[in-house]
Amino acid sequence: MEVEIRLGSVRYPFRLGTDCLGAIVEDLVAMSASRLLIVCDSNTGPLFGAELVERLSPRVPANLLIHRAGEPYKDLQAVGTLADSALQLGADRASVVVAVGGGVIGNIAGLMAALLFRGIRLVHIPTSLIAMSDSVLSLKQAVNACVGKNLMGTFYAPESVLADTAMLRSLPFRETVSGLCEVVKNSLAIRPSMVEMLRTSLRQDAVYDDETMYEIISESILAKASVTVDDMHECRAGLVLEYGHTVGHAIEYTAAGGLSHGQAIGLGMVVAAEVSHRLGHLDQEAVALHRELLTRAGAMVTIPEEVDLDEVMHRLRFDNKRGYLADPAESSAMVLLGGLGEPLWHDGRPLVSVPMALVGEVVNEIARPEIPNFELVAPVETVEEGRVPDTVGAADG
Repeated sequence: MEVEIRLGSVRYPFRLGTDCLGAIVEDLVAMSASRLLIVCDSNTGPLFGAELVERLSPRVPANLLIHRAGEPYKDLQAVGTLADSALQLGADRASVVVAVGGGVIGNIAGLMAALLFRGIRLVHIPTSLIAMSDSVLSLKQAVNACVGKNLMGTFYAPESVLADTAMLRSLPFRETVSGLCEVVKNSLAIRPSMVEMLRTSLRQDAVYDDETMYEIISESILAKASVTVDDMHECRAGLVLEYGHTVGHAIEYTAAGGLSHGQAIGLGMVVAAEVSHRLGHLDQEAVALHRELLTRAGAMVTIPEEVDLDEVMHRLRFDNKRGYLADPAESSAMVLLGGLGEPLWHDGRPLVSVPMALVGEVVNEIARPEIPNFELVAPVETVEEGRVPDTVGAADG
């Protein structure tokens, strides 16, 4: 499958296949790079990066650059360290940065490519579900600041995305669920026609065959592409992709690696749905559907007691959407739904100013819910968040 990703005036190919590493190697060789800089983390380096360099090296100069895995290490220091290493290895304007990993590595390598020589070519080889179905379908390249997520970065387009679903076979439970939470987001906020497919396909054990994973990724690509085609900077229609991210980012940052990105966003969606319901916009059936799909995906729908709720509310004050609306004091700009696939708009953007007091009330109730979590009619064994199956994981979220 090859899809042309359109983001405003930007175009790049997304090639998706299964067991296609040989084709990926040929695509990279065909770029006629002076040097290929294969950027991985400490998980994806041994799993994929080393073999990629081994296959490439007889035909083109290729070097493996490895960064420590994990969201807490996604910062400017990481970008600078990797860029220094690339320069010492002989990187020049004709070099190509190849990001092999999940969302974290994609952001770090993407920002590195944008900054080296004021911009060199970038290729994404996503190895996580969240990267294949979500993060590489964007020009956003950002790292974290000391007060919050994704507060420093730029917009930079890759030359191409080369994805092999076979790389997802080694993905741990936690990261598979993380990606599925973003897929659920795309179905609820953008493409409700996906809902029945997800009801049928989602598994609480997060074990999928290649065909099912291919279908899930393909549908998610179509969903995301539909809202970014005319909004390359994701500052108007594309802001709907921030559904669940206001509170979700605050939960993720506060958890300091204890929750995957997608799991935190899933919790943020549960909060957003309940907030919209209390404001009179979203009906209870749609709120329940949020819990149902997330539960079917193996995600939790209750904020863990280890997460400091006061800190979550503090982090909301540094959300990266602040300033889009003239928010009153003690309020937060959130993406809310009035129905499935129907975001609420204000001043030309799918954002609503919500009183912080209401957000805090809902956050506290979801951390200590009086309403029981959604239960499937025919429950299957649930794998606990963070449990890794026998196969070692391949992504950094």
